[in-house]
Amino acid sequence: GHIDRNVGEDPRLEIFKKEWFAGKDCLDIGCNQGLVTIGLAMKFVCRSILGVDIDKGLIETANWNLRRISRTGNVAPESAKVHNSSDSTTQSCREEVVSEMPNGNISKHEQPDLFEIVSFRSENFVQSTHRYTEQYDTIMCLSVTKWIHLNWGDDGIITLFVKIWSLLRPGGIFIMEPQPWTSYRKNRLVSEVAKENFNDICIYPEKFREILLDKVGFRSAEVITNRLVGSVAGFDRPIEVYHK
Repeated sequence: GHIDRNVGEDPRLEIFKKEWFAGKDCLDIGCNQGLVTIGLAMKFVCRSILGVDIDKGLIETANWNLRRISRTGNVAPESAKVHNSSDSTTQSCREEVVSEMPNGNISKHEQPDLFEIVSFRSENFVQSTHRYTEQYDTIMCLSVTKWIHLNWGDDGIITLFVKIWSLLRPGGIFIMEPQPWTSYRKNRLVSEVAKENFNDICIYPEKFREILLDKVGFRSAEVITNRLVGSVAGFDRPIEVYHK
């Protein structure tokens, strides 16, 4: 899965647009170990970005990653350095980040203070009782709809979408990378609950767009397909962007 990719930048960062993140308040739902969250903060300099995940262990790892990366400026995990001593993936990753700075100055001090931008929280987003204030410009849900769907059923997925819409400022965007129905089948036996939900689901992933536009109230949708040549298997899922 995505977690095993040790080297360099997550390919999704290459197709994300700067204007979705630069100077924006962002929320990453199902942030996993936080590498995409932190990568976005470094590459585009968000105003703020919060990563939430239901798994406390992953959030702990995300906070370790934040400490490590703010110290080294290097998104690839420590273990990757050993394998990579011959080529300079880790190095170029760093330079790319720096070159994003307006004056192209390579001074490390020009880099944003990640601790002021990035934070992580363990929570069950679907069941949490957020105050529904419009507080984000950009909300992401990458490869996480399947798990919410299998764990909380159609109700969970509707709650997710409505909550996201409510938390977005007018003109805000929702970036979603939904897993296809075929991949649910593989995971339907992870638990009794998942098995039951799998059998009861009526809102298939191909209906998500219709629901987001017609029922939830997003204005428009665009599909950004991963154009990366020779991209790693599993990263060729289309990414959908919804505008509030």
